[in-house]
Amino acid sequence: MEHNKQDPNQQAHSDNDVIESTPVIEADKVSEPESENPSSTTQKQATNSEASPEKKHRSKSSWWVRFSILICLIIAIGGIGLSYLLWMELQEQKQQLQTQNQQTSVIGSQVTQALVEPNKRIAVLEAQQQQNSQAYQQQAQLAKSQQQLQQRVATLAQRNPNNWMASEAEYLVRMAARKLALENDPKTAASLLTSADERIEAIKDPTLLPIRRALANDLARTNSIKTTDVAGTIYAIDGILNQLDTLPLNRAKAQAAEDLAAQNAISDSVDDWQSNLAKTWHSVTDGFITIRKRTTDLEPLLAPDQQWYLVENIRNKLLQAQLALYQHDQVNYRQSVGFARTWIQQYFDLDEDKTQEALRALDALMTVTIEEINQQKFESTRLLQQLITYGELVPAEEPQS
Repeated sequence: MEHNKQDPNQQAHSDNDVIESTPVIEADKVSEPESENPSSTTQKQATNSEASPEKKHRSKSSWWVRFSILICLIIAIGGIGLSYLLWMELQEQKQQLQTQNQQTSVIGSQVTQALVEPNKRIAVLEAQQQQNSQAYQQQAQLAKSQQQLQQRVATLAQRNPNNWMASEAEYLVRMAARKLALENDPKTAASLLTSADERIEAIKDPTLLPIRRALANDLARTNSIKTTDVAGTIYAIDGILNQLDTLPLNRAKAQAAEDLAAQNAISDSVDDWQSNLAKTWHSVTDGFITIRKRTTDLEPLLAPDQQWYLVENIRNKLLQAQLALYQHDQVNYRQSVGFARTWIQQYFDLDEDKTQEALRALDALMTVTIEEINQQKFESTRLLQQLITYGELVPAEEPQS
């Protein structure tokens, strides 16, 4: 009975602490044979009553231990699950890397195969470039050697005492060409060619006859050029310019008072009464009506400022004609002289001798023809340059048949 009474307490303790209740149960089992002694039973009850607080304290501590063990188990399980997930992700990444490596290797092999032909082409081009560079080097060496040879030949040619005379003749021919090209002066060019021929003749070398023949041909062609007397024409225009201020304008002429007095003088003789009457009548009527005959168009009288503008416009046109002469511009020259002549004929007095002289001079200027010179190079220039460079004439290469 006592053992049965203690079982509910042991069961209550077993709910809280399974480990500690086991020794109690074993103690009860060992004490069952001694249940017949009532004194021992009383002592056991006293001992159990004293041990109950300790069992309670142990039950509380065991609960915290089990809770901590449970948390550790949860953490361990979570760590294991997380480790598994990480391991799976690493495996997927490895697979992806392997796939990418395979794709990269395939693409690399394709690119390598595609670059085989361009590399071959580049190698061929490099070989060609190297050959071209070698050819260029050889050509540069040949040009350098040729230049050195020419310098040596020129040095040897300069040792000839007649070289300076050939240089002077070449300079004179070059100046003659410039006179024709820039100044259109064939007379000066012809004199320069004659001087160059004299320099070649002074050398006294029979091998230079081709140069003298070329100079003779150049001189003949230069002398055959028709030239315009530019200087004389310009001086003629200057004479007209100087006379512009003295040319009389076309005005209505009033009869002089002395002439009228002489015509209308009345005599003292009575026999001249008829003539005296006629003179008296004319002296009265001549002041009212004046009749003059003109063969040209009648121009209105000009104001003083308009007269100044007229003279300056004629002067400007004549200056333009001079400029056209220097530029060998036939069209502008004819137009400028034509305008000046038209204005002088319209606005100046044609009965005066100065006006007629100016018109005759302008008519002569209208007949001037400006010739164009096309010859700008001479045949002797090339031969003289050969003589200066090589010291002798280089024979011309015959055309191959």
